[in-house]
Amino acid sequence: MNTSATEPDLVLEARKISKAFPGVKALDEVSLAVRRGRLHALLGENGAGKSTLMNILAGVFPLDSGEILVEGKPVAFRNPREAREAGIAMIFQELNLIPHLTVSQNIFLGREPLTQAGLIDDARMNREVGGWLRRLKLDVAPQTPVAHLRVGQQQVVEIAKALSMRARIIIMDEPTSALTEREVAVLHDLIRQLKQEGVAIIYITHKLDELPLIADEFTVLRDGCRVDSRVANAASPDEIVRMLVGRDLSELFARTPV
Repeated sequence: MNTSATEPDLVLEARKISKAFPGVKALDEVSLAVRRGRLHALLGENGAGKSTLMNILAGVFPLDSGEILVEGKPVAFRNPREAREAGIAMIFQELNLIPHLTVSQNIFLGREPLTQAGLIDDARMNREVGGWLRRLKLDVAPQTPVAHLRVGQQQVVEIAKALSMRARIIIMDEPTSALTEREVAVLHDLIRQLKQEGVAIIYITHKLDELPLIADEFTVLRDGCRVDSRVANAASPDEIVRMLVGRDLSELFARTPV
């Protein structure tokens, strides 16, 4: 898939990203292009480098070589805060919420608005969070403790938190792994809404049946290298599996003498 920094809808580009840990080459010149209002699925077996690449884009890990561009401008993140300030938010598979705090307190944690008296402005927090929850169609009160919410509802709170930080790019790390079928449908509807609003989404998943429902493009990683990037409907499930495992499907279930 050819990319160019001059494309008006290209909001995030990773160019030839490499990263090594002691004894392991996690990424070897991996490139990725993400477009406004589209979902780019990132596929790969465990150890393929998906999470490492996303942690680099989210400012968790520094890169060893390569470059990251946001809307055509080179950026270098020293920490997740700098990535968030550039409009990139990551929703981890292990949700990063504090159970005993309310929805509002979680969303504004570390950046609470203050009253003129220097106290936390709970009324403003609840008012603003109420607006985000209505936008995301989550019918819970901002004062509700997160521990009282289902996992699917907690994920919507994480999305509300990302949007409240004015995130233009949201990274979702296997968001449906712990959801019920109904919660998955709600999340997919929410993703379609975010795409219509121009939010770009990077979506790590092992579930190939999700691709036709929400993905616009996909990239396959294997052993720290990019195998291919394509438009979502340009490859059959069998082709995608061959990219993932590096061999033909018939070799996956070879008959052996008993």
